[in-house]
Amino acid sequence: MNEDTLTTNEGSVNQMINPAAGYEIIFRNTPLAICHLRNRTLVRCNTRFEELLGYGAGELDNKSVRLLYPTEETFRTIGETYGHFFERNDTYKDERPMIRKDGSVVWCIVTGSLFDPTTPRLGAIWVVQDISEHKRIEDDLKANVEKLEILVHQRTIELRKRVNELKVEVATRKLAEEAANENREKYEKLFHMLPIGISITDSRGRILEENCQFSELMGTQEGTPMSWQQLPQRFFLNDGTNIWKKRLPWRIHDLQKSSVRSLEVGMCDEENHKTRWLSVSSSLLEIKDEKIVVAAFADITYRKRIEELERLRHAELTRLGRINAMAGMAAALAHQMGQPLVSAVNYLQGCRLRLEHVPGVEEISHSLGLAITHLDQAGEILRRVKDFVCKHKPERLLENINDVIQDALSFLSFEIHRHNATVNLQLMPDPPLIPLCKIEIQQVLFNLIKNGIEAMSEMEPDSRVLLIGSEIIAEGRSMKVFVQDYGTGVESRTAKRVFKPYFTTKPDGLGIGLTICRSIIESHGGELSFSKTEGCGSRFQFTLPM
Repeated sequence: MNEDTLTTNEGSVNQMINPAAGYEIIFRNTPLAICHLRNRTLVRCNTRFEELLGYGAGELDNKSVRLLYPTEETFRTIGETYGHFFERNDTYKDERPMIRKDGSVVWCIVTGSLFDPTTPRLGAIWVVQDISEHKRIEDDLKANVEKLEILVHQRTIELRKRVNELKVEVATRKLAEEAANENREKYEKLFHMLPIGISITDSRGRILEENCQFSELMGTQEGTPMSWQQLPQRFFLNDGTNIWKKRLPWRIHDLQKSSVRSLEVGMCDEENHKTRWLSVSSSLLEIKDEKIVVAAFADITYRKRIEELERLRHAELTRLGRINAMAGMAAALAHQMGQPLVSAVNYLQGCRLRLEHVPGVEEISHSLGLAITHLDQAGEILRRVKDFVCKHKPERLLENINDVIQDALSFLSFEIHRHNATVNLQLMPDPPLIPLCKIEIQQVLFNLIKNGIEAMSEMEPDSRVLLIGSEIIAEGRSMKVFVQDYGTGVESRTAKRVFKPYFTTKPDGLGIGLTICRSIIESHGGELSFSKTEGCGSRFQFTLPM
């Protein structure tokens, strides 16, 4: 069959399809819930609208919308608003509960506009979207935030109590030390009554003296002469570096001189493989021309477990924040997936038609190649969404911050295009790799970029410019990333509250996005800050240690 014959057949098929029938097919089978409303009466509903509300085909035709309202008062109130709304507006949009046929409630976003603003009697076309799952996620998120507040309050009380206990303990120890200078016997009693382990070690690694708590921690018999080398445990630092047992107290002392007053040291029993964590501090003394080290060991195993639980709770809250962000990007996701998938289907249908008429192999191969390309695009989009939403164990790897920024912009490309915004980049060339959790930093960038775009939504398209940059600061010790918009800015009286929980300038905002972002940056050892730009606009920037 030649191309002229094929073109003639396709033209015949198109002539057989009545345009009105085509529109009817589209109306009945579109995945959106649509209805025609006139004088608050449902003239016609498509299949998706009937399925959403639990009705059969045609059951709602020519019925009053009162069937769909939970109460008469709600029906009357919305009617009063709707009655004059289109006199001043083109589009009506509302979020409300609706009643299914079985009496259950479904939360929906209702959007409507007149067929012809000059002829209101023709009625309006309405689109209904089911947001019940989104409402459930919001409720769960609010509940988790409330639980977090309770937990923070409890931890604050515990911390205050612990501080008071420590103050009492410090005062007690000071008095005990003064008494010990006067009486050796009192010193010996105090030495063995302390709730932390104490050891005195000479330069050869011999333990000259230890108290009861130290013997209990190490599993040794009090008063038995021994050296650090004889202890059965293995000792290591937070980063996993092993410490030579014979030089452990001296090693701790050397580290203290260059860093902090106390160190966290892990202790693993080689026999039962149980690990305990100790907070170790030491002091170098010189007695009779011999240097010794007095080391104090506090068991912080319980505290480390609590910190791990806190880290897991933080990771879970971060995941909830990502899920909430995904709800806002549903439209962008549908748009990105729609085009490649529709193209793939069309190419595959073309292949089927060609196979029916036994065409050349080259045409079939070309069509299949195009279909595979578009399906790969759809798969890549799904992969990105899955990586962003699924639970993950926070893992910090060496990353190029410019690549992280570019990936975030690629993910938000539809959102940027939808707002007619322009992004200007001021990225430093060839930045050094820095340790970070890519998913968490991308979440921070998503939030800051979306906030900047939305802040410029009421401006002229030419003025919607977002500036994003990266640079090294603090003499090469930190990497700074900034996101600057030229929107309406934040009022001076509320600028100090932007990072407070539940503070938001958006009508539908929860006020926890920036709070979560700040928590993520601080967990990386950085700082998130805000400043107003000259004229108008806002600038958010965060630092990450190199």
